[in-house]
Amino acid sequence: MEQLWRAFSGVIPLFLVIIPIVILIGWFFYRRALKKETEQKTALLFSVLYILFALSIIGVMMVTLFPRPFTEGRTLQIVPFGSILDVLLNPVHYTVPIRLLGFNIILFIPFGIILALVLKSTSKVILKTTLLGMAFSITIEILQFLLNSGRTSNIDDVILNTTGAFMGAVIGFIIRHKTKNSFSDIKE
Repeated sequence: MEQLWRAFSGVIPLFLVIIPIVILIGWFFYRRALKKETEQKTALLFSVLYILFALSIIGVMMVTLFPRPFTEGRTLQIVPFGSILDVLLNPVHYTVPIRLLGFNIILFIPFGIILALVLKSTSKVILKTTLLGMAFSITIEILQFLLNSGRTSNIDDVILNTTGAFMGAVIGFIIRHKTKNSFSDIKE
């Protein structure tokens, strides 16, 4: 836990400042939806989901694009499963694979859940959500390389992030079908 705090201590205060701003913007969307004669419960549900989705995207970007202290340069790893196998076969400590691989998957699960819930179309929602998660992950990896933030642009991160988006999409799909009435009257 201490390692996580050290790694993200510069991001957390900024994220705490961003939260009220995103909530305020979400409130404006809620008021706009009510003016369009959307049912209050539906307007509130989707406003909360959009707020959480925005916070998910902002959080992912802050965690992945924020420069690492004391590191410079660009590293590009384009061999699929290269770093995944290296971490699994040569861990420094037994927690390293869990932290490195698990975190990349967990990071995109909220993205997948929320996106699967807010997409208007229910056809191929898992595929669409997974592909959007992959596109978002590729964008992050390209930005990491271009911004020279001292991070490694890694194809394995794309694979793991896409896996997380897929898992979230499946969870969101299940939630959506268990609560059909709540998600059926989306009005934009």
